[in-house]
Amino acid sequence: MDYLKLISSKIKENPGAIFGILYPYILVLVVLIGLYYISKLDFITMQNIPAVVPDSTVITDLPMVNASTVPALDIQTVMEPNTALLEAGKELYTINCVACHGEDGLGSGPGAAALNPPPRDFSIPEGWKNAQTLAGIYTSLQEGITGTAMISYDFLTAEDKFSLAHYIRTEFITNPPAGNPDEFTALDQLYNISAGTDIPAQIPVANAIKIVVKENNSRIEKVENALTQIQSSSLEAATLFYKVTDDEFQAISGLVIADDWSNEYIFRQLLTGNLNYNGFNGQVLSLTDNEWSILFSFLKNNI
Repeated sequence: MDYLKLISSKIKENPGAIFGILYPYILVLVVLIGLYYISKLDFITMQNIPAVVPDSTVITDLPMVNASTVPALDIQTVMEPNTALLEAGKELYTINCVACHGEDGLGSGPGAAALNPPPRDFSIPEGWKNAQTLAGIYTSLQEGITGTAMISYDFLTAEDKFSLAHYIRTEFITNPPAGNPDEFTALDQLYNISAGTDIPAQIPVANAIKIVVKENNSRIEKVENALTQIQSSSLEAATLFYKVTDDEFQAISGLVIADDWSNEYIFRQLLTGNLNYNGFNGQVLSLTDNEWSILFSFLKNNI
């Protein structure tokens, strides 16, 4: 009791001393709580459902593009806006641009809310990737803007793109910057504007794969059918075929792929031109003219 009174009096004299007295007990309590938590860690982990982060990767295939020819254009005739260019540009803008950029060009079209980054506000001079010049806007129309919803409008003719660029500069940009002749020269050289160009057809990769597989399957089926007919044949020509081949499948495959051996001369050239790599062996070099004719007719009838 005297000991407790002594401690009480010391605490009254120095209130901070209570922390020194209680510290060992607090430390032991913290350690015990930590040990208990560790012992239950497996159970706690089992109760946690890991967050599922949705895959944001967007995989897109190539678009379908029809082959076309872009007509040549004298770039000097479209360097300055005129009534015809502006009227055409307005119509093109309404069809292709209003949905995102809005009728006022402020990037407030009905589809703008769903786009990130938002569409370009043409009235703001800052932040243009390709500048507000005629050449800069033409480049944006030709190539699109990577990382945005701005697609390439390379399907428009060169004159259409100039019309659209002039309309945007005239209608929405205050004091649009003037270009210089060097820009137009570079633009012409890059996109062959004054020469015109042929745009090759393009199909989605998925479609191309289907076509290749279909063609390949058709060829394999043709080869297998030919081999079946040859194997079931008792003609002298069948024996002759096996004599001059080391790889029957490869030999027939080569003939199926090179389907232009319409006469015996081409047939001979085809077989002897790549010996030991086309499935045929050196025995073909010792064939008589009559044997060549027999082999040609036999394979022509069975492939």
